[in-house]
Amino acid sequence: MATARDEETPAVSLPVYLSASLPPSAQLELFQYPLYARGRSLPVPATAAQRGQRVTARWRPYSDRVEMELPLDLREAVYNQERGAELAESCASMGRIGVPGGAAVKQERGAEAPLRFDSMRLESATVPRATQYMIGTVQNGELHLVPLHAVQQMRPSMQHIDCHAQASEQGRRVSASDDESDAQRDGRRHVVPLSVSLRTDTSAPRPAGAAPGAPTQRDADAERWVDLRFADASRDEHALAALQARSRAPLVCTTPACEFL
Repeated sequence: MATARDEETPAVSLPVYLSASLPPSAQLELFQYPLYARGRSLPVPATAAQRGQRVTARWRPYSDRVEMELPLDLREAVYNQERGAELAESCASMGRIGVPGGAAVKQERGAEAPLRFDSMRLESATVPRATQYMIGTVQNGELHLVPLHAVQQMRPSMQHIDCHAQASEQGRRVSASDDESDAQRDGRRHVVPLSVSLRTDTSAPRPAGAAPGAPTQRDADAERWVDLRFADASRDEHALAALQARSRAPLVCTTPACEFL
């Protein structure tokens, strides 16, 4: 019969090391995908892989924003060709996320090939930190801890919906303008273009809760994107080795037990 003391016996005991092997310029971030299955790689349909498509990503370092594009399954059973053509036409201004070193490669479409909305874009939202989070990896019977710079949640972007709505609204305005009578056009007042310049007061106080030195929305939108190469680090031995502590100095706990028990 198991006793209470037996239930409190640890199943395994591992030495714990704090890793500082990453260079100061490197950032380790945790990406969460709330709408995708846990413990699985990001979905890339087999049809997309056959087309040579892959997951692409880009990053704004100063504002720490990340965007990704996931290829879509274009099979007729799961894809609306007519709707996809409408979204592709109205979202052409969004551009595509490229691959580092592949800027010169362009996707060529034949005259008979339709324009298709073939990828879903995800955008990041930083999760507020309640404490200092760490990533732990078990290697050779040792637990190595690496501090996390940030936690990002990747959710679908609604930019394509906004672009489609703007294109539809513009089409309705053009149609309404074409339906006006010649008499109304002739009697219309002369329109004088007016240029308006908005200036931001740099001395104005920041909104409540904004961290000192945090980028404003205007600064974030003006920042250039940096294309990233997306890789599955769980299968990369070099990536795991980079998280391993080089020093085996023992850690000394300075927090009294009464503060965390």
